[in-house]
Amino acid sequence: MKDEWWHGVERSQMRPGLARITALLERLGHPERKYPVIHIAGTNGKGSVAAMVSQALMAQGYRVGLTTSPDLGHINERVMINRVPLDPLLWDQWGEEIEALGREMDEPPTFFEAVTGLAFLAFARLAVDIAVVEVGLGGRLDATNAVPPPLLSIITPIAYDHMDRLGHTIEAIAGEKAGIVKPGSRLVLAAQTYPSARETILAIAGERGVPVVEAVDSATMDSRGAVLEDPTWGEVRVPLLGAYQKNNLATAWTAILELHRLGWMPDLEKARTALAAVSWPGRFQVIRRQPYWVVDGAHNLHGIHGVVDTLRQPPWNRIRWHVVFAVLSDKPGEAMIKALLPHVFSVVLTRVPGDRGTDPDRLRAYVPASFQPVVAEELTDAVRVAESRLKTSDDGVLVTGSLALLMHLARLGLWQDVPH
Repeated sequence: MKDEWWHGVERSQMRPGLARITALLERLGHPERKYPVIHIAGTNGKGSVAAMVSQALMAQGYRVGLTTSPDLGHINERVMINRVPLDPLLWDQWGEEIEALGREMDEPPTFFEAVTGLAFLAFARLAVDIAVVEVGLGGRLDATNAVPPPLLSIITPIAYDHMDRLGHTIEAIAGEKAGIVKPGSRLVLAAQTYPSARETILAIAGERGVPVVEAVDSATMDSRGAVLEDPTWGEVRVPLLGAYQKNNLATAWTAILELHRLGWMPDLEKARTALAAVSWPGRFQVIRRQPYWVVDGAHNLHGIHGVVDTLRQPPWNRIRWHVVFAVLSDKPGEAMIKALLPHVFSVVLTRVPGDRGTDPDRLRAYVPASFQPVVAEELTDAVRVAESRLKTSDDGVLVTGSLALLMHLARLGLWQDVPH
């Protein structure tokens, strides 16, 4: 499938600003104006909340577009219709159309802008009833923010990430995320770790006359996933195992109730049933049992803390974890691996393929000898070392540190075919 535009512009290249995507969408006939949008920003949890909300909408009988990033091995996973990736033939055909239009522009769009344009075009041509759109980075200047005022905006928890682009304070980062809040829309705000993030977002929403509904972090975890008790609808559950899914479930259910009030979610019982079957790959996903193999795309310190919260709970706190860890160079790798150490038995350090991966030898200095640290430059070798350390049913492998790491794991076939 087509995975590059304009002579291989890098996937990781981000040039903030709406001028290019606006010009591209104008040439496409403004497909983003042809359906209502649910727009989701935040540091962590965006994809999980998007999956939950889109699943609940599908249960109402709607044709639902969903665009998220990154993909985990197949680029067309970034554009889905009713959770089915866009047909590869359509991806290539419409991708070529976007490339031709981009050549007419003074400054060609970035990779992400091309994919965003393709998503909006696909949703229009395939006649979705509604689109769920995940922000790529930030919010205010993100390509997805070219949409008109959304039916509903959602902001998940804010934490420190991409500080070089979004700012070095929580207030600055929250302000960028709140750039998706537009007059004429409504906002669902997740429970926030940092009070100043909440205050910043509420102030911006107030200035723009946007009503806000705040999610209450009232969900809990059990061995089957996250669960909350709704006073009217009873138990609401998702079978997602990461402890951080508590917040995501509370946020998604609040959004679902708001959509119910807006007339878009008439049957909440169907929504509840849909959530009980939702899936979202790469988030504390068990890919094998006895012994356990788990993958989690936590890619910043806030995300790793969510993994740690999960490892503290049964049955995960009974497992001797052998972690395979790699991180991108713009992430706080030292702090991330140090946060994991009290909860793991051994460490295998590897590199995210490509020029953005942190040198694993640099991280080795932060791992005491008692954790038997091994550096394996190649991901296949790292997996092999971790596999060799599985001695009993109480041992398990955890692969984490980067969504890009999981993407390469899947592309190598190591995700679907973990060594047996």
